[in-house]
Amino acid sequence: MTTLPGARAVHHIAYTVPDLDQAVSFFVDVIGAELAYTLGPVEDREGDWMTRKLGVHPAASAKIAMLRLGPVTNLELFEYSAPDQDRARPRNSDWGGHHFAIYVDDVDKAAAYLREIPGVTVLDEPETITEGPIAGDRWVYFTTPWGLHMELINMPAGMPYEQNTATRLYLPEESWDAHRPAAPVDESVNSNPFNRKVIREFRENGGRVADFGDVPLLLLSTTGRRSGATRTTPLVHLERDGRHIVFAANGGAATHPAWYRNLVAAGTGTVELPGGRRFLARPEPVPAAEHEELWALQTAQDPNFAQFRGRTGRAIPVVELVPVD
Repeated sequence: MTTLPGARAVHHIAYTVPDLDQAVSFFVDVIGAELAYTLGPVEDREGDWMTRKLGVHPAASAKIAMLRLGPVTNLELFEYSAPDQDRARPRNSDWGGHHFAIYVDDVDKAAAYLREIPGVTVLDEPETITEGPIAGDRWVYFTTPWGLHMELINMPAGMPYEQNTATRLYLPEESWDAHRPAAPVDESVNSNPFNRKVIREFRENGGRVADFGDVPLLLLSTTGRRSGATRTTPLVHLERDGRHIVFAANGGAATHPAWYRNLVAAGTGTVELPGGRRFLARPEPVPAAEHEELWALQTAQDPNFAQFRGRTGRAIPVVELVPVD
């Protein structure tokens, strides 16, 4: 139970900065925040609203920005102008001193990145605490170009303090960008997130995909029979005497895969090979006399295909993707 009625979470933290545009640029471009909105100037030229509501000089004026900072934190930034403004920056040891910390997977790697950012100062070297309630915590402080103190921290689960209390500090489990909406995709639209990952790796790594090791892949883009949309599918393929052969196994399902039905209906599809080579291709059924030999070669390079064939009673189409001049 909470003491504060209805409390659910910390909604945001807020800092006053000398230059709002500079601070927003730093958090977005260097740290990776997202700008949600800006507003202002917030002011009351005739009355005392600023004093009553915000506790500042009645003639104060503020510009405000709200940012999303990773998966769980909102950050509000203020740039004030006020007749009685104190521009001294408190040290961490002063009353009102403050900093906030960002959890990172690798403190040393993050610190090395920040050392390359103009205006950022990393204070000394990262250090790991070796004894006490948070032994294992690795951390380092740094300051932003306008002097705000921040911290990089990695505090894994299983801290010594956990032996003496049921209370646990929040430990991030999702990535910094997990909350972001999926980026728009081009011809690589595919409803399966794993397939989208494979397509991206294929194109970024010259056809190599970690999950498939040395198993050869190609990408086949087809046009939907009903939607008219382009869909790209990664396929394990067999290269035989310069021929590109694919098997419509569909994991051993009882129906032909969508890419095969779309390819047959359209008559052509686009093939993408490792290294970026592309060509328009038509499907040509491989003669049945060749099937057993080709199946043996396919299962030798990817044993999963033996299981796929054993799961279904349908005749799995074996298709050569023939270049169209």
